[in-house]
Amino acid sequence: MSVSVYISFFFLILVLILYFLYRQKKKATAMQMPLTLSYNFDKPDSTLSGGKRILILAPHEDDEALMCSGIIEHSLTRGADITVAVISNGDKKGPKRGLTRIRETLKAMEYLGLPSSNIIFLGYGDTEKNSNSFMNRLYNAETDATAVSSYVGTQTYSTPETPEYHYQKHGVHGTYNRATFRQDLEEIIEECRPDYIFVTSLYDTHPDHFILYKFTVESIIRLKRNNPEFSPIMYEYLIHSHDGDDHWPARNPKNGFLSPFSKPNTLDTHTLLDWEKREIFLLPMNMQKIPLSKNKKYITISKYRSQKPAANNNYLYSYVKRDEIFWKKDFSNIACLASVSVSSENESTNQLGIKAIDGIADGYPRFPTNEWATKGETSGAWIQLSWLQTYTINKIILYDRPNLNDHITSAVLTFSDCSLIKTGPLPNNGSAYEISFPAKKINWFKLTVESAEGSNIGLAEIEVYEEKNNAN
Repeated sequence: MSVSVYISFFFLILVLILYFLYRQKKKATAMQMPLTLSYNFDKPDSTLSGGKRILILAPHEDDEALMCSGIIEHSLTRGADITVAVISNGDKKGPKRGLTRIRETLKAMEYLGLPSSNIIFLGYGDTEKNSNSFMNRLYNAETDATAVSSYVGTQTYSTPETPEYHYQKHGVHGTYNRATFRQDLEEIIEECRPDYIFVTSLYDTHPDHFILYKFTVESIIRLKRNNPEFSPIMYEYLIHSHDGDDHWPARNPKNGFLSPFSKPNTLDTHTLLDWEKREIFLLPMNMQKIPLSKNKKYITISKYRSQKPAANNNYLYSYVKRDEIFWKKDFSNIACLASVSVSSENESTNQLGIKAIDGIADGYPRFPTNEWATKGETSGAWIQLSWLQTYTINKIILYDRPNLNDHITSAVLTFSDCSLIKTGPLPNNGSAYEISFPAKKINWFKLTVESAEGSNIGLAEIEVYEEKNNAN
């Protein structure tokens, strides 16, 4: 063989090797990068832009960092007005631990650049991560005035250098009862006048977390009824999924590629959250750094030393992903401004007509007292929403009772302008059934069930939206 042949053969082998390495790298990248999502690494969502007012509600110290560190960083960078309000002192191991956790939050938020003047501690108690949780007992107390004790006491408290909200506002410590908590929460929301509220999800498995969601929705609705122009967007975030903390979020490989949040395996079976409708906020680049020891979100979470962030196979650090995810709820919905009348309602189970506009789009078996159920009615059952003024609307969203036995298969909407709209079967699992139509001016409408399956027909929720140009 000539020298030229050997050289040609050598280059052919080299080209084949380089091509093989290129294919392997491309394959590995494809396995790492999600094909269904596109990310913009340069421009965070305009939601967090200057002039916007943002309120983050955290049940315990560290929740604000686990799912909202990127939100806080983007907001500060872009000039949004952001406030973090922490509900509990996290003191189930005693007052010393509660004060420690407050100071850890201050250090963590200071590291992010959020001044202490933008952090509110409400100073409420912490007990168990089950039905005996403090917030669950508070929400379900016999009366608004019933005092609920924690392991520490029955009054709000905080550190001397950062007194809790109620003491700063009223000069006395607040009693641990439902009336005081609602007052504190609503006053904070009124003062912040947020465009966007971030709060733990209705489908979080920790009772403190999903109860805070309920309190927040109820407070927003009460404030909106006093001021219909108040129409914030609420983002719910998930900390504890039904997969269990051992399985979700997925743990990060050591100093490896940071992936986005993955879909919890139980999301479809245990919630009404739609994975495809999640809002994705990409983290700032300083929170995507590898190794993690140089990652700003990782360092922020490490400030919560009392929570042992490396425990349970780096559970807390598993929230350091490429993104933070939320589900959006729009309070421009005017259904809550209406009065409700119904053909019947189940008073014994508290499944009243008014529950169809309570802001909670779910019902039995997860949240049975947040839906309207008739008393043995099927075809012919009706519900009517009436307003004191005329609205120009072009969209209604209906949510059937989510149990699989009681199902509206057809209905008719009758409007005050004498028009009619007929529906097909509503989704039997309680997911949204959206009806869009040319705008009409009305002050009432009535839904009458034409056909149904089951024995106690009803609705989990009704939402009504104005035409955009006429919305408040």
